Amino acid sequence: MKRYLILLLLVSVFHNHAIADVKEINPTPVLTIKGLGNGYSAPAITSDRILITGEIEDTGYLFAFDFTGNLLWKADYGKEWMVSYRGSRATPTVIDTLVYTCSGMGDIACFNIKTGKKVWSNNMVRDLNGMNAVYGYSIPVIIEKERIYCQPGGPDTNIVCLNRHTGKIIWVSAGNGETPGFAAPLFIRHHNRNLFVTYSELALLGLDADSGEFLWISELSLKGQVPCNKPIYSEGFLYVVAGHGNGAVKFEISEDGSRITKIWNNIEFDTYFGGFVLINNFIYGSSESKRSWISLDAGTGKTTGSLPFRTGTTVSAKDHLVLYNYDGIVGIAQIDQGQMKLVNSFKITQGTNDHFSHPVVTGGKLFIRHGDTLLVYDYEKFNPSQEDTNK
Repeated sequence: MKRYLILLLLVSVFHNHAIADVKEINPTPVLTIKGLGNGYSAPAITSDRILITGEIEDTGYLFAFDFTGNLLWKADYGKEWMVSYRGSRATPTVIDTLVYTCSGMGDIACFNIKTGKKVWSNNMVRDLNGMNAVYGYSIPVIIEKERIYCQPGGPDTNIVCLNRHTGKIIWVSAGNGETPGFAAPLFIRHHNRNLFVTYSELALLGLDADSGEFLWISELSLKGQVPCNKPIYSEGFLYVVAGHGNGAVKFEISEDGSRITKIWNNIEFDTYFGGFVLINNFIYGSSESKRSWISLDAGTGKTTGSLPFRTGTTVSAKDHLVLYNYDGIVGIAQIDQGQMKLVNSFKITQGTNDHFSHPVVTGGKLFIRHGDTLLVYDYEKFNPSQEDTNK
């Protein structure tokens, strides 16, 4: 016990020393939208509107706001998840004049983005013989050209490809028969083949995206939690992170896409659902086991840097990272060849429930959802690059 207390003290001292030079700021949101209901989904941002989902009294709603916060329309997309961590999960997907949602209870719906009118809908349990995941359906639908991909998780209708305009089935795959994972799938154009890469509850799966042919599987460690981080594809390689017991893994995809080969595994890079980014051949994200942010050399898998800032979600913003830890602290970190330096930080004080949503940086704005509240900041005002330019 004494050794454990000494270790905690040393970690605390190191943490306080590491953040001593951080500029604590208190930015005022340029826009605050309340009344979204329960949810963890991030907003989808278009050229003229903000689209976001939330649960109110067990029903999921898709909200469309303009950039001044005026509600343009609100549409019911089905029943939402009400058990553990109640509320919306999947971020809306926007393609042309249509926006697609997926509820925690498996309702997929397509809406006209201008009017909010529902074009079509189906339920993955009722209509596609699916089986829900332990924390509810959380995977956003993936759109590629005229197709929409979803993951009902049934023993026979495990992964399904639909026509995105009508919801009609194009192909069905039995996958590996497991219920779905929680990470956004990945569509890959690999040489002359289109691949669909996704997680089941305990495995990474690769399919031919055109035909639904099952190509390969990589089993996860039973020690890990359900996989929640979207994979990254770059130059023929696939990078995945699947929490404790699995860590980060780099695979090489064969030229014809029919198999994968493990290149390296870094067990300490083990964020559960904070996401990770690949920038200039370095991977950045948080580590649950290390209770800090760490970076890896994408070539070797070796750890190259660390930043004590607890754990949480990671998004890239030009040559910086936006870190949003589970204590509700937002950090702006400079990065350079695998090294990270925290330069600005501030606390999210509005909103409800856990700080699990992923921030969005686009159009010079930082969007952060905290439960029933969406906060929008002028990112350029506290972006270190902008500060340097203004000196």
